[in-house]
Amino acid sequence: MRRRSALVVALLVGLAGCGGDDRPVGRTTATEATTTPARAPGRDCGQGVRSHAIRFATRDGLSLSGAVVGSGPVGAVLIHEYPLDLCGWWPYARYLSRRGVHALVFDLRCFGSSPCPAGRGHAVTDVAAAVAELRRRGARRIALVGASMGGAIAVVAAAQLHPDAVVDLSGERNTAGLTPGIDANAGAAARGVTAPALFAVARGDRFVSVADMRSVARRTRSATKRVIVLPAAAGHGWTMLAGTRTEWSPLAATIVAFIRRHAGGRRG
Repeated sequence: MRRRSALVVALLVGLAGCGGDDRPVGRTTATEATTTPARAPGRDCGQGVRSHAIRFATRDGLSLSGAVVGSGPVGAVLIHEYPLDLCGWWPYARYLSRRGVHALVFDLRCFGSSPCPAGRGHAVTDVAAAVAELRRRGARRIALVGASMGGAIAVVAAAQLHPDAVVDLSGERNTAGLTPGIDANAGAAARGVTAPALFAVARGDRFVSVADMRSVARRTRSATKRVIVLPAAAGHGWTMLAGTRTEWSPLAATIVAFIRRHAGGRRG
């Protein structure tokens, strides 16, 4: 358990300033959502992210904070949990890069170091900008990977952006009421998803049930789709990537194989 505990700490390092839980403890007002100051750019998340830091523009003129690691034509955009930021994905982004996946992590607007001029609610616009940035850097085929709120956003974005693959880790069927300012209805959007899709959830997850995850998967029009159900001890969102006897869980490697299989080949 020591290695799992160490990785969980690594996944969450640097997040104390953004809130210690992955769910709100109280209601956030519209004023709070739009005026909370962003953290200073260039933070290192405790693991050297500073040297990989980037900023990139959205189509509505915002400059989002991100980091990119790796290179090559096979890419992955990683979408973070609520109310956290890109730091939670950084260890896994490095893991992906060592296995041939060009990874980009970023802060959605109003999270982390990204600006918040007019509130949240433009998650797909932000994801589209991240995809465009990764393509500009050489990725030709891209998977969307999200955890918790990010998983729901990945499904919603996949319905509109049509990536080469989508991975949803513990994404809620509908985030309304859970993530102030962002309503990502994965259940409704799923019918627009045609990309190969991988879903993972732990039994007993208090935010998303196995039944809800299966329901979202069934609604997709993906020719290839898989739902992985893990024991309750696996946890929620990106914590499912932490291993018990090894640094990383089998799920971590499964996602790499899924991305490389479905985003690694030539377009037919």
